[in-house]
Amino acid sequence: MAEEAAEKPPEKPKKGGGIVSLVVNGAGVFALSLVAVIVGGFVNAKLHPTQEFIQTPDGKLMLKPEEKKEAAAEKKEESGPPKPAIYFAFDPPLIVNFDDTQSVRFLQLQIEVLARDEKAIEAVKLHQPVMRNNLLMLMNGREYKVLMTREGKEALRLECLKEVQRILKKETGSPGIEDLYFTSFVVQ
Repeated sequence: MAEEAAEKPPEKPKKGGGIVSLVVNGAGVFALSLVAVIVGGFVNAKLHPTQEFIQTPDGKLMLKPEEKKEAAAEKKEESGPPKPAIYFAFDPPLIVNFDDTQSVRFLQLQIEVLARDEKAIEAVKLHQPVMRNNLLMLMNGREYKVLMTREGKEALRLECLKEVQRILKKETGSPGIEDLYFTSFVVQ
């Protein structure tokens, strides 16, 4: 019996399963990592909702105050479906020049306002000369590079909206205009 044991070489333990086992294990780790990233993204989105930012007149971004967002959401819920939109275009387009380091540039801007009440549109028509004057003054002296960015255009649009609402509030007691849009934005 001792001879039989000596004749048989001891069995070597198996090492791994070869390349197939390596690929299967790698695919499993990849799949688990992918699921963890996706689930983590959803959990993060629920725990940390996206925040809204507004741009101040000096060009800085500022977090939109929560109470304004909540008040706007409550107002929309209480009032039911909104009235149909009424648009009014400032005609002719506004044209303003501004300095660039290389040359003098011109901005031609077509503006339309949105209201949900015909009285607000009539007030815009009546006070359009004051609005055109103030908007031209507001746009004058802008920097070309800032104006060509999406953030710069959006900041200018918000400033124009606030100016129109300020004029209407002063003249009629109500801001009247819900939003203001640039329907044409041409720089030469």
